[in-house]
Amino acid sequence: MSLTQLTATQMAEQLRAGETTAVELVTAHLDAASDAYVHINRDDALSVAADVDAGKYSHQLAGVPVVLSDVIVTTGMPTGAGSAYLEGWVSPYEATVVTRLREAGLPILGKTRVAEFGMGDDSGAHQAVAHYQAPFAVVSDTAGTARHSAAQTGTVAVKPTYGAISRFGLIAAVSSMDTVTPIARNTADAKALHEVLVGVDELDPTCLQHEWDFGTDGGVDGMTVGITTTQPDNVSNDAWNDYQAGIRVLQDAGVTTTEVTLESLNQARQAAHIIGAAEFSANLAKFDGIRFGNRVTPANATVQDVITASRGAGFGYATKRRIILGTQLLSAGTIESHFRPAQRVRTAIINEHNHAFNTVDALAVPAVTIQGEEYESTTAGVGASLAGLPAASVAGVHISAPPYADELVYRISAVVEKITAGAAS
Repeated sequence: MSLTQLTATQMAEQLRAGETTAVELVTAHLDAASDAYVHINRDDALSVAADVDAGKYSHQLAGVPVVLSDVIVTTGMPTGAGSAYLEGWVSPYEATVVTRLREAGLPILGKTRVAEFGMGDDSGAHQAVAHYQAPFAVVSDTAGTARHSAAQTGTVAVKPTYGAISRFGLIAAVSSMDTVTPIARNTADAKALHEVLVGVDELDPTCLQHEWDFGTDGGVDGMTVGITTTQPDNVSNDAWNDYQAGIRVLQDAGVTTTEVTLESLNQARQAAHIIGAAEFSANLAKFDGIRFGNRVTPANATVQDVITASRGAGFGYATKRRIILGTQLLSAGTIESHFRPAQRVRTAIINEHNHAFNTVDALAVPAVTIQGEEYESTTAGVGASLAGLPAASVAGVHISAPPYADELVYRISAVVEKITAGAAS
């Protein structure tokens, strides 16, 4: 087995045992890097690795390399957010999660490809992790995007409770749903990375004042999990079979399952679409070609001419479409007929989840819908984002739990992923 095929936990164990070095780990992953990357951070990553080998870091993951989605700002390397507008832009400050990675001694391999301004799947990060170009990654999950990509690539994405991990330094797309999320090839690695990132941050006013305890694996025996027993129309037969296999593994581990139906989720995608477009248009107002980003200055231009030209040249079609939709949704009249009803749907989703969690410990539904839809995340995946719940996609099963129950999501995920472990053996 090559170094890159080890899990992050195995890499850390080999480093502590002196069986490999951080420089060797970083070099092996950099040599494997492909077009999943938009920037390679070779010199800095090797420098940090050398410091780890010299004994300058004590964290258990020190020396294990990590990659970042290109919507997380860093000093010393560009953050383009998948947009021509920010191409080549280098931030004067770093995201809190980057600071925490650096303090723990994790070499940052580089940045991976994203949809423009993060409005879509973090396909580059999932490709890098799935194809052994990085052991794990830090991405943004908006309306289930990271979890959906994980379901498609066989990786694990665990979205924390909204506010558990600082969003300071994350280029905002939909602020009320954007969540910094660890992805890995297994649950244990995602959990280890999660523990590095989580915690209070005074720079993010939405960050929760909470002490997070991930403890040890307490198992799932005696839990009650809400499931669906009827195959949804937009779930393929293969995806449904994967889901049922995951539920059987939970039942074999001592979980009691009961059918739970959340009617409000039928409108989750529509609500997320409306809220997402509205917040997206507001967030992108700061990209004006004046303060930062790539400026286009026509002859004899006024300030408004510069703003118009810069946005026209820098924004892609999908971004422009969302901005136009969002500004319309926030305009007088439309805000009452569309935006506020979407917020009421969101409230209904939150309330219905809270009611369900009075009788079950967690919910488990199919993680994958049929390909070809514009918004492919499952309604439950979108619902978890709207409600701010911790949620994971693993082995074809989407798991969600009450707020603050992140550790519970990891415990259930660790049992479900035994399906893939069994298949590999």
